[in-house]
Amino acid sequence: MDPLLSRAGGLLDLALQAYVFGYPLVALERTRRLLTSQEIPIGAPVNTFLHVDRLMTPTNREVVKPNNDTLYSSAWLDLREGPLVLDVPEAHGRYYSLMFLDAYTNAFAYVGRRTTGTKPGRYVITGPDHHGELPNLPVLASPTHSVWALGRTLVEGPQDLAAAGALIRQYSLTRLDGAPIASLHSTGPLDSPQNLGKSGIAFFDEMCAALALNPPPAEDQPMLDRIAQCGIVPGAVPSRDVTDPLVHAVLDTVGVSGDALLSLTPGSSGASDGQGMRHKDGWTYHLNTGGYGQSYAVRAIVALQGIGAVHPDEALYVGAREDSEGRLLDGSRCYRLRFEPGQLPPVDAFWSLTAYDHEQYLVDNPIERYSIGDRTSGLSYGPDGSLELYLQHEEPSQGPANWLPVGPGRFELIVRCYQPNPELLDGNYNLPPLLSVEDDPHPR
Repeated sequence: MDPLLSRAGGLLDLALQAYVFGYPLVALERTRRLLTSQEIPIGAPVNTFLHVDRLMTPTNREVVKPNNDTLYSSAWLDLREGPLVLDVPEAHGRYYSLMFLDAYTNAFAYVGRRTTGTKPGRYVITGPDHHGELPNLPVLASPTHSVWALGRTLVEGPQDLAAAGALIRQYSLTRLDGAPIASLHSTGPLDSPQNLGKSGIAFFDEMCAALALNPPPAEDQPMLDRIAQCGIVPGAVPSRDVTDPLVHAVLDTVGVSGDALLSLTPGSSGASDGQGMRHKDGWTYHLNTGGYGQSYAVRAIVALQGIGAVHPDEALYVGAREDSEGRLLDGSRCYRLRFEPGQLPPVDAFWSLTAYDHEQYLVDNPIERYSIGDRTSGLSYGPDGSLELYLQHEEPSQGPANWLPVGPGRFELIVRCYQPNPELLDGNYNLPPLLSVEDDPHPR
């Protein structure tokens, strides 16, 4: 092989590894700047909760794949100045979860119904460099200085919205020493967390700055050693520091290939793909979310397709971009999802089915229904207890009761199973096949 092509191929491989490794770090940092900015209506200062007391709609485009089941609470923590104290109120058995993500999108702690119960509680959140005395409280120890505290609190229905909103406003953060939290907003450009590949070599400038602020764990050192060959080191500015024209050109163009790689449609076999995903009947069961170790590709795929995902024990995400015959989901077709009697998703909290458009946001529709599930009022069950859902763009002839509207073009689905039962996690329960109406052997 020509020496130049051989070298270019090696550099491209290294740059692609660097892009995949750094994607969640940069995506989360951009999300942080966006949600702590004074330039957007929902921006909140660092170390301060933003409580959203309304359910998500198609107008909410700050984070991809939001749910329409819970109220969100969000706080971006900077632990360089010392620990923080979290207070949560009595939730009276209501499902809620406060997840704590490090800078690399790994969830390192949870407070909520599954892990700590729903009684009032107080917790200390510490950073990686804290060595001082702490009060006699449970400790949530973060491996990075930057933390995203992301809360989800269940809303049982429209009549429950006010009560759920009153509850989330009692989640609070204070300083360990009792001093007021300074109202500090982020500064810098507000670039979109999506389409990182279009940033060119500037992506790696952001990545190097983020690596310096939040060093990765020691287990990642082999990867850091490899990508250093391309000039990707903490604190560097590759767009300025990389002077080799070939290296510079590769770093400037690799993001397009990286995004294409991370966007590949999952396989459709009935077995696990070796990356923590199980595929069956068009559905992909995401069994490796929340904590990734050195599974850098899985971590990046989740950051691209649904940043802020929890561990499967908290919520199992089951997604579909294809029907049971392997065809991409499209609003030009009509789909049916039939749950036989006693075969609804087995969960200890709740389940829902949500449709997203090709940009991974909720689908605008005339009945303003963005998800359907165990709390949806007015569902029509069969005499035998079966449940048949209709997923299509136009209202079905059966009426709107069991209709989940989808857009006119490409779309995808997520079934969220919160506090899933063991049979969901081990594969003894699987969702029914998603059928296109013309393929349904038993039309109704």
